[in-house]
Amino acid sequence: MSYSENEKPIRVMMLVASLPPNKVGGAEMQALRLGKELLQEKVQPWFVTPGNRESHGEGMLDNLRVSRPYSILSFMFSFFSRVKSKTKRIQIEFDDSKQITNRIQTKVSWPTLVYIRIFYWNCILSIGNKIKSMDVIHAHTMEWSAIVAVRLGKKYRKPVLIKDSTMNGFESLTRFPDGERLQEEIKGYAHFVAMTNEIEKNFKREKIADGKFFRVPNGIKIQHQLERRTQEQNKKVLFVGNLYQQPAKGVDILLKAWKVVVQQFPTAQLLVVGDGSLSDYEEYVDQLGIKNSVEFLGKRNDVNELYATANLFVLPSRREGMSNALLEAMMHGVPCIATNISGNQDIIEDGKNGLLVPPADIAALAQALIYLLNSAELAESMGKRGRETILQRFDIRLVAKKYRLVYEQLLHGS
Repeated sequence: MSYSENEKPIRVMMLVASLPPNKVGGAEMQALRLGKELLQEKVQPWFVTPGNRESHGEGMLDNLRVSRPYSILSFMFSFFSRVKSKTKRIQIEFDDSKQITNRIQTKVSWPTLVYIRIFYWNCILSIGNKIKSMDVIHAHTMEWSAIVAVRLGKKYRKPVLIKDSTMNGFESLTRFPDGERLQEEIKGYAHFVAMTNEIEKNFKREKIADGKFFRVPNGIKIQHQLERRTQEQNKKVLFVGNLYQQPAKGVDILLKAWKVVVQQFPTAQLLVVGDGSLSDYEEYVDQLGIKNSVEFLGKRNDVNELYATANLFVLPSRREGMSNALLEAMMHGVPCIATNISGNQDIIEDGKNGLLVPPADIAALAQALIYLLNSAELAESMGKRGRETILQRFDIRLVAKKYRLVYEQLLHGS
């Protein structure tokens, strides 16, 4: 679709929980990726996220406009949160037979409610005039940002689009005090994005009308010139994900499975990329007796280089939205093993462009890793088909075009 030179751009307020240099998750990284591509589609994204003492006010991030509303109330809340976080313990291992690990269970307490109200009023007082000039408000998680988006949308009479970025986000709103009322408020005002089949089923289960949600997947920027440099000796298996997102990422399952794998492949290396308490994880693998075969690399800016040299990519998540790391690995042609859950199911066709294993199944994950490490030609063919899948269905340019059409429908009903 082409647009005339005189056509007015669509102005979209992108409401996200966090932005660099602060910690960010997959939903925020996907939002930034989308924002850059939307610039080519006559859409002007404006990112809004809570400010803090180190980073607040107006600025630019990767050629994208960013506002970080901040006030003395924000400072006081941040101080309290830092003191509280120092007492929080790191939990690595979870018992899936006794704990619910495939959904968020923690009840939302009063500090989060205070945080929401502070951010809402900071937006009104410091950037209210800019919000008035927006065409659409787009929240990128079905969390507290969705609540703020709807309330700002009502105040300024703007259409609101909310992306459910996890497999049971709408249901998790019941964790908030008066959560069922919140669900009804959001359901009554907003439109929604379902990334996956499971999220679409959830929307229908909640009796959200077909015309109020849109199917748009995550996307990735395609690289056309790629080089694979794997070794048959000293095989490398790669995991990429935030270690502080436990139990969601299933890192404990992976490490226990890896203890089985190295019995057959003593020289294999597991490379773990992502933020988290690395010293705690290093102590954990030492206790498992696999310290010499696991390397925790922390946050890395050279992940593309790691994809190029990895024999396999593994994603042992207990829950996902649609993993950026899985999309990236498949785009690089890395053979992938992931759990058979929402998001992964929408990308991998088991046995053809990757392998799916049951979540929280140590034996099944270990068996899949050993199988592909023993089957180099099969793994290579799966990697090639995985890349074809990404090229055909998950190019961020195609995703941006879909969002442009969604925004138009919200504005004009076309």
